Amino acid sequence: TITAQYSGDSSFSSATASVSVIVTPVTSSGPPSISSVTNGASFQKAYSPGMVLSVFGAQLAPIAASAPRVPLAAQLGGVSATINGVSAPFYYVSPGQLNIQVPYETAVNSTALLVVSNNGQTTSTSFRVAAAAPGIFVNAGGAPVPNTSAARGQTVSLYVTGDGLTSPALATGAAPAAGTPVANLPKPQQTVSVTVGGLAAPIQFIGIPVGLVGVTQINYTVPAQAPTGSQPVVVTVGGVGSPSATLTVTP
Repeated sequence: TITAQYSGDSSFSSATASVSVIVTPVTSSGPPSISSVTNGASFQKAYSPGMVLSVFGAQLAPIAASAPRVPLAAQLGGVSATINGVSAPFYYVSPGQLNIQVPYETAVNSTALLVVSNNGQTTSTSFRVAAAAPGIFVNAGGAPVPNTSAARGQTVSLYVTGDGLTSPALATGAAPAAGTPVANLPKPQQTVSVTVGGLAAPIQFIGIPVGLVGVTQINYTVPAQAPTGSQPVVVTVGGVGSPSATLTVTP
């Protein structure tokens, strides 16, 4: 039972309130272990600074919890992580999966060391970091979200991670400040292009929206000559192409 008491003063009367909570022990069958790390959108083994990194394994956290706010915290559920000694903030933790941000400070074209601490017990793994490793967020059917279909000539949106350093620069774990003009939102430093069915799709907007961390929005126009039906959508950043998502194109 948790009880709070206020003794009162010249303006307010005294008050007491209580609430009951159930306390359970943290159970564990062993130390944490990592089985794999992937791009948080494509789930491919491709990594870049600033991206969402999914870490899979066992005993990685005592609970399941999501980040309550941004900037993202460096600890969640008693779990912390570093990449090359720099704190990697959390989107989500659970016993079998962590979603963290690769710090923007991580050097490219190098091998990075990830260390995860679950309430004092640690595990580690290494992965190779490139300047870009784009991945498109998709639904269970492999279609880009939020727009899984579009007509020829229609402008729709998708979201990516792994597009590398931004301009202007963002702090690791941070989102653009509320009220940032659209023209000033951070965007990839490297050249970005989109294709639909192998045809260039003009980009109308690209940037990290207010409230998002390590995730870039792209508004693109489906080419008027795009083939109809299920068509591959590919985002290329700095010459590196993403795994394709499948967009349903209508006349």
